[in-house]
Amino acid sequence: MSERTRDERIESYYHESARALAMDLVDAEDEAARLRSAWTSARRRARKHRSWWRGTRHRMLTYRAMLRYAEQTTGEVWADCWAVSDERDRYRSAWLSARGRAVDYFNFGAEALALRDKEIARLKAELSDLRKTFCGADALECVGEEGDGSTVWRLRQ
Repeated sequence: MSERTRDERIESYYHESARALAMDLVDAEDEAARLRSAWTSARRRARKHRSWWRGTRHRMLTYRAMLRYAEQTTGEVWADCWAVSDERDRYRSAWLSARGRAVDYFNFGAEALALRDKEIARLKAELSDLRKTFCGADALECVGEEGDGSTVWRLRQ
């Protein structure tokens, strides 16, 4: 250290740094003005962006509600389409079934009637044979006729 006294050192610092302190003070004032201007500008931009954000959010919520409504309506339309499709399939199936029965009846109806008549004749012949051979002809007695003209037999007692 130098041999200067305390007061001399303070005086030298004061004289040497007064201009520097004044320059620092002016620089600080300029910086404060610049920061104040930047802050004001930032606030304006923030206000503008907040307004934009609110509008965008409002539009987004509106679009979301519209999308929900569209999805709901689309679901209802699809449900109606499936119901109509199921009903159409049910009617188509019934129609095809009836058509198939009509074709089968047309193709096999006459043949089936002939087969039925043949089977009835065979069963009548078998029944009369059984009546003749079952314990002799005396074992059965005729008790009358039915409405369709067939006779009713029973065993004698």
